[in-house]
Amino acid sequence: MNLNFIPTFLTIVRKQSISAAAESMHVAQTTISQRLNVAEQEFGFKLIERGRGIKKITLTPAGEEFLRLAEQWENIYNDLKILKEKGPKLTLSIGSIDSFNTFYLPSVYKEINKTSSSVLLRSHTLHSNEIYSGIDNKTLDIGFTLIQRSHSNVNVEKCYESDLVVLRSGNVSDSKVDPLALDPLYELFMPWGEEYKIWHEFWWDPLSVQKIKLDDIHLLFDFLQNPTYWAIVPEWIAKKANKSRGFSIQYFTDPPPKYTCYRLTHKNPSLSKSSAIEFFDNQLKKCISMS
Repeated sequence: MNLNFIPTFLTIVRKQSISAAAESMHVAQTTISQRLNVAEQEFGFKLIERGRGIKKITLTPAGEEFLRLAEQWENIYNDLKILKEKGPKLTLSIGSIDSFNTFYLPSVYKEINKTSSSVLLRSHTLHSNEIYSGIDNKTLDIGFTLIQRSHSNVNVEKCYESDLVVLRSGNVSDSKVDPLALDPLYELFMPWGEEYKIWHEFWWDPLSVQKIKLDDIHLLFDFLQNPTYWAIVPEWIAKKANKSRGFSIQYFTDPPPKYTCYRLTHKNPSLSKSSAIEFFDNQLKKCISMS
């Protein structure tokens, strides 16, 4: 197999079209198509669905699997390039849910950058299934998720907890609120784990309520500019929003389960990865103790 095809394939997938990939790589579209055809003939299976009326790239099942392998190859290639140019480095690939990656991990990353120049960090915002999969196949070294699962290859440890509170714009008269006093029609719903889901469905019927469901914390803040809406968020996020944007915070008279973040690592990391993970964990503990 010609390994030069891998960057071409990744560019096709990321640009979502052969023509856009050709423009990005500064080659003719026919060149990209030829590389793809040669690779598919060599493999004996199709990587990309092609046909009349198909504008965006759609991967075949084999193409999905090849994408996973290609991304692993890209990570290895980049590590080797860094090793050649700058000498030995401790590289960590970290996958996290949006809320933790946006509001908590940046302080850890900053602390690491101040403390050491020999640790290279790759940060990815992912869904929980992707995080477990990435730890399992070692494309991720550390993961942070709200979902606790039993997995043969993955260590799962509780690493952070926070109360969940109500966040809204404007001033509020009471610091505490009964769940039944909140109109679920105007809730901006975000998923905070399985136990939270059970608590939420106890107070509000999921089948009878039309909610706006979000999975991006930045979109949440945009919607909350309208004082009609309200949302349930971790207290540490609410306090940052209160300080920077002037939102109001209310605590529940009957509070939900805590926001609980779990740290994932592979059960059998390499010796070099173990050293980097230990260093990261020390900085994480330091930031948690200061929060």
